[in-house]
Order: sequence, then C-alpha cells, then structure tokens
Amino acid sequence: MMSARTLKLTGILLIGLALLFLAGAFWATAEGEVYTVYTDGDVLQVSGSYATVDEVISAAVPNVSPLDVVIPDRRSVANPAVAISVQRAKPVIVQTEEERTTYFTHQETLGGFLHEIRFNLSSSDQIIADDLTVGLFDLETAALPEKLEIKKQIDVVIVDDGFRQTLSVDGQTVGDALNQAGITIFVADETRPSLEAWLSPNMEIQVIRSSPVTIFADGRTIDTRTPHSKVLPILASAGISLIGADYTIPAAGNDVPAGGSIQVVRVTEDFVFEDSPIPFESELIGTDQFEIDTRGLLQAGVPGIQRKRFKVTLENGVEVNRVPDGEFVAQDPVTEQVGYGTKIIVRTVDTPEGPLEYYRKVEMRVTSYMAQTSGKPPDHPAYGITRSGVIAGYGVVAVDPKVVPFRSNVYVPGYGSAFVGDTGGGVLGRWIDLGYEDDWDTFQPWAGYIDVYYLTPVPDASDINFLIPTVLP
Repeated sequence: MMSARTLKLTGILLIGLALLFLAGAFWATAEGEVYTVYTDGDVLQVSGSYATVDEVISAAVPNVSPLDVVIPDRRSVANPAVAISVQRAKPVIVQTEEERTTYFTHQETLGGFLHEIRFNLSSSDQIIADDLTVGLFDLETAALPEKLEIKKQIDVVIVDDGFRQTLSVDGQTVGDALNQAGITIFVADETRPSLEAWLSPNMEIQVIRSSPVTIFADGRTIDTRTPHSKVLPILASAGISLIGADYTIPAAGNDVPAGGSIQVVRVTEDFVFEDSPIPFESELIGTDQFEIDTRGLLQAGVPGIQRKRFKVTLENGVEVNRVPDGEFVAQDPVTEQVGYGTKIIVRTVDTPEGPLEYYRKVEMRVTSYMAQTSGKPPDHPAYGITRSGVIAGYGVVAVDPKVVPFRSNVYVPGYGSAFVGDTGGGVLGRWIDLGYEDDWDTFQPWAGYIDVYYLTPVPDASDINFLIPTVLP
C-alpha cells in the first residue's frame, strides 16, 4: 500500500504531465500558418488556421464593411502564400439644406463621387469641400473631401457707397451676388473681391463707386465714370494720352469736379510714309534635292521697300503742313533662290542594241553631216578629221562641249550609239549633228528635235554642265 507521501507525489506528477500536454496543444495551435493583410497603408500579420479569406480578415481587420474591396474574394480559400488586400471605402459626409448623409466610396475625385451618387447640381449651387469653395469646372480634378457641403444659397455682406447690407444669394460669384442684390456696376467701378471671384460664406463685398465725367477729345464726346479726381488719371483710365504739345482744360494737374468735363486740345506732329518696291534678284544654286535638268524654288524672293518719310503737323486732327523728312530702305529685298538639280539617277533605255544605261536625257535640235558638208575641200589637210582626231563618219557626232561632255558616248533613237568626237562652229547649245560616211547614197538628212541619252559611265561632277541652255536653238 502506498504511503500518503507517495500518493501526493504521484498526484503532482500527473498534474504536471497534464499541464505539459495542454501547453503543447496550445503552442501547436498558436504556431499555425501566418497570413499577411494590407490595409489602410499598414501591413498586418495574423497566425492561425483559417479556411477562407473572410475568416482571415475577420481576425486581422476589425469592422470590415461590405463596401470595402477585398482581394482575393472573401469566399476564396485562404492561402498563406497570397497576401490579402483590404481597400476600405472612404467616408464622405454630404450636407445639404435638407439632410446630412454619409456615403462610402472608392472614387478619387469629387466629380467622380458626385457622379457615383447621382447628385444633380445646378449652376447656382455652392460647393464647399473641406471648407474650400470648388467651381463647377474644377470638380473632375478636385480631390475627394471628407466633408462636402452643398448650399442653394449663401450669406454675404455688401458694402456699397457706405451702405451695408446682408443678404442670401444663390449664385456662385461676386458678380452673381451683386446682380441679385440689384446693384449696377459701371465700367469704371471696382469691387473687392473681383466680380469673377467665388463666393464664400459671410464674404464681405465692397463696391468702390466712380464719379461721372465728360471728356471732349478727338472730335468725340465720351461720357464715362472714374474713381479718380485729377485730369491725367481720368484720361489714362479712358485710354486717352497727351502727346507732345497737347494740353487740357482744366490743366492736366487740376481736379475735376464730379459731373464736370475735360477738353483735350490736340497739337500733334505725325509722320506719313510713302513706299515704293525694290526689285529682288534671283540666283541659281546647285542642289541634290532635285534631279539633273529640273529646278525648284528654294527661297522665295521678296521685294524690298524704299520708304520716304514726311512730317505732318496737325491741329485738332486737321493737317496744316507737310514737309519731306528723309528717305531710307525700310526693308532689304530678299534674293530669290532657285535650285537646279545636281542629283544623278542612272536609268535604262531599251534600244535595238539592247538595254543601255544613261544618266541624263536632253531634248536637242538634230541635224546630220558628213565630211563633204563640213566646209573643207577634199584636199584640205584636215578634211574628214574630227576635233577628237577620229575620222568623221557614222557613229561620230558633233555637239557643243558645253552641253555634252566631249569624248563621251550618247544614244540617239533612230541613229544608235555614238561617240562625241566632234564640234562645229555652228553647233551651239542644245544641238547634235549626226555623222555619216562620206557617201551621198548612205547619207540621211536629219531635222527637228529628238531626245539624246547621255550614256554611262557618269563623268566627274566637274565635267558636267548642270546648267545647259533652257531654250532650244
């Protein structure tokens, strides 16, 4: 039989084992999965075993509203590897004359919020967001406020010529308030704040009145109003200035009584100009913007201006004298720049000899010759000898070397390929003289105009005349 001491020790041991078992179970639960929740700019972590996202946010985030956006969906399976985002709807208190309502929204701008709650605004509504007045045209860019007050009317204080009154208006600007108060603002009157300023609750509007005055100037009678008393400021406010020897009645530095008048006496000297054109010059400029034998305008010419000046004396707008006062060039002429093409494009022409490459095609006057028609007698030492030294005959043509590069090759439709080996005293400009054998039986007379193809290779640019005559001989 156990002793009482033994029983007591055994009981203590059993109790200790039970407590150890319960502690192990507790820590096993406490050390469950860890879930991450992002909300209101904070990062929260919660441990435990949860079946759904909704269970996680219920444990981590208090007071989650059905209007809050939860990602992933609340009903989806909770996954510790996927962070949960809670985007809370922002509360906005809307105060109108009828009621005070709190809305929850995810909109970022005031305009988007009003559209979401389908609030109909009128042009006269006062929109006060967090104690700041917002115009109708600024709604789409205004930030979402915490408090929005929409008033149909607003109280303002108007001080006009010492008379002070308080009234409720339903406009948006100072001008609206004055209009509803039946207060006429003349052109020269001033208001503080300005007529375009937005109204705010209990705003004080001051009307600074002008006095009537009549101005006689430049043949006109101007009835106007002004807040000034001196002549010169009154004229300045009316857009009238004194020039040179002008004077006024009363004098410029004097006061004008309310309802009084000012007479402006004009003594003016003016200048009158007479213009005549200066012709502009034209220059040719080579450019690879255009193909050879084409031209285009690079810069338009502008005539210059030769200007004569006359001094004119006027008294009350009437000319009394005019004298010459110099002559000068008011505007230099701008030279016209015409670009002539230097761009070479190699093309192919189909011929009975086969395709031939050419880099230029020029319309020319065409004739034909042989040794007998060259002007030298048969016994002349140079009879039948071309300028290049080759014997005159078929396939040798005479040209103006300023138009066709000498010793080059050309193609003439109906004649064939030819060597540019000769020149002629009368062959000038766009003219080609086709050579034939010294035999009247084979000679073919040519007359009229024909296209001449300059065959490749393309010579150096220094050997090409890009400015051949534009007129056919």
